[in-house]
Amino acid sequence: MRITRFSLAISLALASHSVLADSTVYGTFNTALESVSATGASAGPASDVRQTQRVTSNTSKIGFKGHEDLGNGLKALWQVEQEVSIDDGGARKGAWAGRNSFVGLEGGFGKVLLGNHDSAYKMFGYLVPLEDGSADFTGKDGLINRVSRLKNSVQYRSPELAGWLLGASYAADEARTQTSNGQRSNGQVWSLAARYRQDALQTGVAFQRNGEQLSGSSLLANHQDFWKAMLRYTLGNTELGVGVEHERMDMASGRDQRQTAWTAAVTQRLGAWTLGLAYARLGSRQGADTATLKAADYQADQWALSAGYDLSKRTQLYGFYTRLNNRAAATRNFDSSAINGVAAGANPSAVGLGISHQF
Repeated sequence: MRITRFSLAISLALASHSVLADSTVYGTFNTALESVSATGASAGPASDVRQTQRVTSNTSKIGFKGHEDLGNGLKALWQVEQEVSIDDGGARKGAWAGRNSFVGLEGGFGKVLLGNHDSAYKMFGYLVPLEDGSADFTGKDGLINRVSRLKNSVQYRSPELAGWLLGASYAADEARTQTSNGQRSNGQVWSLAARYRQDALQTGVAFQRNGEQLSGSSLLANHQDFWKAMLRYTLGNTELGVGVEHERMDMASGRDQRQTAWTAAVTQRLGAWTLGLAYARLGSRQGADTATLKAADYQADQWALSAGYDLSKRTQLYGFYTRLNNRAAATRNFDSSAINGVAAGANPSAVGLGISHQF
């Protein structure tokens, strides 16, 4: 009996090791001590966010991923990723698998993934010297790359051929919310992207159509389109990046609305140091002007200056300063580390010191 139990224990241990051999635990813990404010609100000082200090978790995450070799060049893939709040215990990060999580197949045809994942549009990004924090100007509430992760989605990603990589995404609207006119809305999303990379050059274009947009239970827009293009070039220890994004909303009533954003950034490696400078600008919102507001009142821009020092390949100390300037009707914010209560016309700013560790 002892021999049988011992043999069973050894078999289970070997089986567990075989499973874990194709699985990986990974993540990033990124926390900063910041001093932030958002002053200059259009409604007056009473709507300002005065200088305050905070500790931010900056989209820290933990994930589990793996694969199974199915033979003949075919693999099954899976991943579960979750944002973690190491600053306050995680009360605000929502359900499990809230970040890129999927199951899929990979072969000579490329990859097919099903789950909750960044769209093909979002994945091909701009140069951001200090990502996933207050100095990051991208994201739905930021100035550029203003799209969200796609729930209930399927994504295709091609193999890289002669420097080209193609992607496509579709997300179903499972809720189909009933509108005030009694009809069911359809907020399905389509996304296409192409990226080319050769040596020091990387460039890409992408398109995304978000389906019907609601304001409460009323239909606001028939669809919302985004186009973008980006170019990145590495010259020795210097990387340069530029990009542009155009949004168009096909309004259910009234004039269509259009808005264009652009960005330019540079990073410079100096030994263990990485210095970064970035600027992004969101232009006038054509078609949104009223008797009291101009299209230019929706403009915003953001500067970010950063410096990082590598303690190792996986651990970095960093510091930054950033300021976001909103015109009278604009309410842009730091997407990854938003300041609570930013009113129209208020100008968020942040200065901070942090540490990031990847595993």
